[in-house]
Amino acid sequence: MRPAFDLLYFSDLDQRNTDALRKRIPPEQRGRVNCRVGDCNVLVRGIVDKLSRGTLGLAFLDPEGFQVRFETLKLLATRQVDILYLFPSGIGIARNLRAFARMPHSPMDDLWGGREWRDLPPAKLAAGKCLSPEEELSHDRPWVLSFRSKVRDLGLIYQDEGDPILLNEKNTPMYHLLFFSKDAAGLTLWRGIKRIEPSGQRKLPI
Repeated sequence: MRPAFDLLYFSDLDQRNTDALRKRIPPEQRGRVNCRVGDCNVLVRGIVDKLSRGTLGLAFLDPEGFQVRFETLKLLATRQVDILYLFPSGIGIARNLRAFARMPHSPMDDLWGGREWRDLPPAKLAAGKCLSPEEELSHDRPWVLSFRSKVRDLGLIYQDEGDPILLNEKNTPMYHLLFFSKDAAGLTLWRGIKRIEPSGQRKLPI
């Protein structure tokens, strides 16, 4: 892309993935690329510490499921970093909710940054609890809506209300692609990007 990012940081737990990525980096670009094997929740602190207060950044969090902890978003929110997060709102939560609701501590607690998710009506049902009449009415409250509210409290107040939903080959919802920013300009840019198809074709504004 032009203008290019000054520095790029990539990490993955699987050595094979980082090796495959390194092979795809042109030699003339390797000076600005840091590619490491490791847990993003651990490596992020070292990266954030290197960023000045005036640095503008973009973090893309691309987990298979529940690997990203809320603490990672908290760290990124201490700098001027926009966040794109592939949030496992669809089949990931649906498949695991019953098991997670019965655990004293689950991966969902780490993703959520606490136990508040257990108070949402679907989680109470999964744990075998009865709902009050008010909770019955709000049973379908999206997980994404509640999660976005938590992230807003970190100062990332500019969020895309029409987050793209990614489907699998059976048209089953898998992920929401969430965008968070501290600046209105970030949200404007993201909405403009969403109007561009992978082919480069631009959608007409509606």
